Amino acid sequence: MRVEYTGRHLDVPAELRRLGDRKLRKLERVLPGITDVRVILSIDRHRQVAEVSVHSRHLDLTATEASGDHALSLSTAMDKLIRQAEKRVGKQRVRKGGARAASLRPTAPATATGSPVEERAPRVIRSRRFVVKPMTVEEAALEVGASADGVLVFRDATTERVSVLYRRRDGNLGLIEPEA
Repeated sequence: MRVEYTGRHLDVPAELRRLGDRKLRKLERVLPGITDVRVILSIDRHRQVAEVSVHSRHLDLTATEASGDHALSLSTAMDKLIRQAEKRVGKQRVRKGGARAASLRPTAPATATGSPVEERAPRVIRSRRFVVKPMTVEEAALEVGASADGVLVFRDATTERVSVLYRRRDGNLGLIEPEA
């Protein structure tokens, strides 16, 4: 991890560097793989500003804080970064299932070869019930246009074959007719 301290119109004291390094160790526990950190300390009239940007393999975080003291500004900015990292890493864990979700999943029984048997729960497909009646392609097009669904399976009134009418991404309708 490369850490760069920059002072605009001031020299960065050693105690601020130690404070920044201590806070970075806390951040690294939450967000491993930090590659680059830039800390910029500046004075803006009567405020002392700390800008911190952290770059890692998968995430870039930035925080800016201004107060009457550089140590307070730096500490608050680093605390903001720690909260941001916890929030982002927590979202990733939820998306991937996380440790808690893995412990709650039922384990599949093993077969004679030792590999788990794949058990899949039945997939539920939402559908609406319609009165089944043969309709023409024009009637089916009106039905698809009036509904929020983008697909309609219908029996063609003229040929008695099942056809599928669907709404394409460009808004036009497409028709799939089975071969005879």
